[in-house]
Amino acid sequence: MMLLVVAVVIAALGPIAHNLISLPLSPLAPETVGPVLVYAGLLGWSLRSRLGSASRWSLAVWALLNVVGGGIVSALPLPFLPFVPDQNLGHHLAHVIYSVAQLPLLAILVGPKSSWATVRGPS
Repeated sequence: MMLLVVAVVIAALGPIAHNLISLPLSPLAPETVGPVLVYAGLLGWSLRSRLGSASRWSLAVWALLNVVGGGIVSALPLPFLPFVPDQNLGHHLAHVIYSVAQLPLLAILVGPKSSWATVRGPS
């Protein structure tokens, strides 16, 4: 279970790092705290349910949403976005950090069963 906790902490640091690097936001801004609270809630559910299927997949979907939506799509100057993201190296590196931070959690949750069985611990 400790491996799962560490992976969730790393994943939650992704949006925090992005917001501190790229946006003029306080670390306590809703845009920063909100995703962390979702990670904390899903982690609590996962630990309580001994990493059952629903909680495991919910965490995986949340991490994947952060990779695709937060790490990739929101970095691109797409016409449907309600903002125009900066197109500079620093901002793109912040999005790389955001995305890469999700990968350990995704690897644990959707990797071979042996990897999440290890996270689960003995039955």
